[in-house]
Amino acid sequence: MKKIMIIVGAILLSFGLLACTKDEVPSGKTVITYASWNLGSEEATEPNMERLMIDAFMEKYTDIEVQIIERPKIPGTNNDLGWNEFLAARASTQTLPDVFQSDNIPYYVINDWAYNLTDIAMADPEYLNVSEDIRSVATYDGKVMALPNAVHYAGYVVNQTLYDNQGQDYPTVDSTMDEVIQMTKAAANHASTNNTGVVGFEGIEHIIHWYPAQLNPDYGWFTLSEDGFNLDSPEFATTMELYRTMRTDTTYVLEALFDAAAAEESTVVLGDIFPEGDYFNNGVILIKWYYSWDFGWIQSKINSGDYTWDLDFIGTPVVNGVKRVPIVADFFTVASNTAHPEEAYLLSKWMGYGKDGYQERLDLSSSVEGISQVNFAPIQNDSDLLDAYFALYPSFSSLRSIIEDGTLIVEPPKYLPGYINARYQGTYDAENKMGDIINGLMAGEVLLADIKTQLNLRANALYDEARQEFETALANK
Repeated sequence: MKKIMIIVGAILLSFGLLACTKDEVPSGKTVITYASWNLGSEEATEPNMERLMIDAFMEKYTDIEVQIIERPKIPGTNNDLGWNEFLAARASTQTLPDVFQSDNIPYYVINDWAYNLTDIAMADPEYLNVSEDIRSVATYDGKVMALPNAVHYAGYVVNQTLYDNQGQDYPTVDSTMDEVIQMTKAAANHASTNNTGVVGFEGIEHIIHWYPAQLNPDYGWFTLSEDGFNLDSPEFATTMELYRTMRTDTTYVLEALFDAAAAEESTVVLGDIFPEGDYFNNGVILIKWYYSWDFGWIQSKINSGDYTWDLDFIGTPVVNGVKRVPIVADFFTVASNTAHPEEAYLLSKWMGYGKDGYQERLDLSSSVEGISQVNFAPIQNDSDLLDAYFALYPSFSSLRSIIEDGTLIVEPPKYLPGYINARYQGTYDAENKMGDIINGLMAGEVLLADIKTQLNLRANALYDEARQEFETALANK
């Protein structure tokens, strides 16, 4: 691996893709380098929140100079170099950015790119104020190997006005799964023949990921527990039964209607059922899966008057008295080659979960024309920050109770060794990858009872293989 990285670095150096930062550094300042995929172009005329945040950091911490390492283009194209290729090239010359955004923390640990931040982080009260469900996923055997820089909540956005217009109560943040289904079934209209239909559910695919954790408190995303995956469990069987029941009910689930319309000799014509155009933009969908990074454009539609209906975000429904809302978490890694871990930590905190940094984001949102509004809620459960965030997003106030409760499930691709192989890319058998066989389950082409033992064995074999390699590398950190 290291030989490959050195060769990659040498090749990129020959194309001039590893040019060092060119700015002169004022005498006496500590230099911290930084790289991220959300910086936009340095030549762009419109303002970029992340670049403004870095400027503000240097105004606050006048003894630190932050130099951005721009991700280069692939020679002869206008396409950015792949993120891991970019990092590998930097690592091959011991010039990893002091702080960089993470899309695969285990890979960075295995390649010795990640600094062990445990001593610094555990002495920081603000870090300890972040939900344990968020912190724990990037803490391995007690070692803090990455820091949260954004949290995006997943779940259902409800069109309250449309439920009212259909003569039904609308789901709330406290509604159970059974209640949500009953309300939506009663309010949906998938039988129209004159384009006056009302869409019920859209976005049921992630039920197989989050629902098992509502049934069993020892489970996380996709049945993951301390011992591995539990795809042969009663909880996963119950989940698949619910999913298939919804996936085949054309009376209120849009995906079921899509399947019916696509079937051979189908008489279903979607163009006769619903109004033309995007169903959500037209205000004719009752409940749809979204991530909180979508709140910015949705709130702007409300503010401009394009949406004249009331919306709210309820996360995922309550199941058996349990509510654990899925999140996508983004992280920063501090490079193992950093000469300034304290300053690198300070920058990571400012750009992510730190209260002062987040307050700066809020101030920039309201004071800089043309800047994108803050697109993630405060990572800390802090009343001042929450007040300010929900002043920007008044239509999604129910999210506050979810944040304050802090009971979450984190999607694993960025932090879990082997997850991508166990869920998607690993080999199941001679004809199928794991993703293929799970897609077959979801489509009803494969029965769980027939494959559950083999499916669970393969998922855990792939996971264990990756975990062993990772734990060996972690032991040296």
